[in-house]
Amino acid sequence: MENVRAEVAPAGAVRHLSTLPGPRRLPLLGNLLEIRPTQLHLTLEGWSRTYGDLYTFWLGRTPVLVVSRIDLVQRLLRERPKEFRRWSPLQELIEELGFGGVFSAEGDSWARQRRLVMGAFTAGQLRESHGMISTITRRLRERWRASAARGAPVDARQDLARYTVDVTSAVAFGLDMNLIERGTDPLSHQLDTVFAGLNRRLMAPFPYWRHVKLPADRALDQAIVEVRRRMLDIIQTARAELDRDPARAAAPRSLLEAMLAARDADDPKVRLSDQEVLGNVLTLMLAGEDTTADTMAWMLHFMALRPDVQARMRAEVDAELGDTDLPESPELAQRLRYIGAVAQETLRLKSAAPILFLEACADTALGPVQLGAGARMILLTRQVGLKEESFHDATSFLPERWLTPRPADAGKHDPRAALAFGSGPRVCPGRALSLVESAMVGAMVARDLDVSLVDPGRPVKELLGFTMKPEGLVVRFTPRRR
Repeated sequence: MENVRAEVAPAGAVRHLSTLPGPRRLPLLGNLLEIRPTQLHLTLEGWSRTYGDLYTFWLGRTPVLVVSRIDLVQRLLRERPKEFRRWSPLQELIEELGFGGVFSAEGDSWARQRRLVMGAFTAGQLRESHGMISTITRRLRERWRASAARGAPVDARQDLARYTVDVTSAVAFGLDMNLIERGTDPLSHQLDTVFAGLNRRLMAPFPYWRHVKLPADRALDQAIVEVRRRMLDIIQTARAELDRDPARAAAPRSLLEAMLAARDADDPKVRLSDQEVLGNVLTLMLAGEDTTADTMAWMLHFMALRPDVQARMRAEVDAELGDTDLPESPELAQRLRYIGAVAQETLRLKSAAPILFLEACADTALGPVQLGAGARMILLTRQVGLKEESFHDATSFLPERWLTPRPADAGKHDPRAALAFGSGPRVCPGRALSLVESAMVGAMVARDLDVSLVDPGRPVKELLGFTMKPEGLVVRFTPRRR
């Protein structure tokens, strides 16, 4: 085995990736045999506790710099996309699959799409969708009330995935898919196939599918054809309706209409093409389904472990909502400060995106490390927030740390280290929608139900796919004890 400590640079000198500490590697394979894709984040976080904030591991012959030092992580996020970008294989994969949007775009294309897409994520647009979000939340409540009446265990993550698809479809397209009551839809299944396939190919040691197609690859190809056909039909129908009724452009009824109506402030003739809208809608479906569903599932996990947290959530809901069952606007949802703190603490400890893949656009230096153009990096965005230098008692679930004013003796609290939504120019545009969904579901459960784990002795594991999911989370709801 080879050791990445092949050279030792003098203290304070500029260092090459090969001189950094890191796990020993095999010739040709590097550390590939030590990596399980579903546990990648845990492996990298474990190595960081051994080798520090800057270390190198190897994917075959390719060195990868792993970063969890807050100042360097913030610089990397702040200087995107000019100085640093996502791993180029991710963009190549998305383009190869035939869709792309603001998530995968880089450079001038990203800047143009970002301006147009952000025009669709206004407070007014979120307010316009709130009534439908409330309707979908009540459907979920009825489903969980029925489970409580039967004493039946609940796969919370599966139900929440249906909930977030319903919400995202309503907000994005103005469509009521109602998976909560119907159970399934071909589009939902096809999207799952697309995102699972994208993650599988991103983790593959080489692009085998360009030479031979496995059954999973053929299923992926078919799913992409169906998703593109259905999405483009929806997009073209919405564009035709806007052309027939131009007044709707001033008051769009969905994010799709807002994106189709958006104009660049510098050049009003510039609009998003159908292909760009398709990519951004798919990005919204990904971000809206998996990340938010995972966050809310972990939130239920913490509620089940902490009856005192449930009790405080109930007290807040009773005080703030009065006779209403749910917050009647996004602003009222945001007034549930403690429930918001529970969501923030869940995001800190169980981020749906605990790692981020970047590469250097040109030769540069990052702290003491010299990077060549194309140098690969992985940012441990969750690990940054699990350090005592960032948060007092950092590994404990303490929602009150997010409340203001904070007690004078509350200890270290650095919000810059909470990076579940990213930071800098490419911060997640769907952040506000995700937090509103978490507040609505949190308020609904606190108002009507008690939640507990079916098997408290069974560990709930972290499983990394395109997002980080809870594996083995089965809960039981009972009617709230009043």
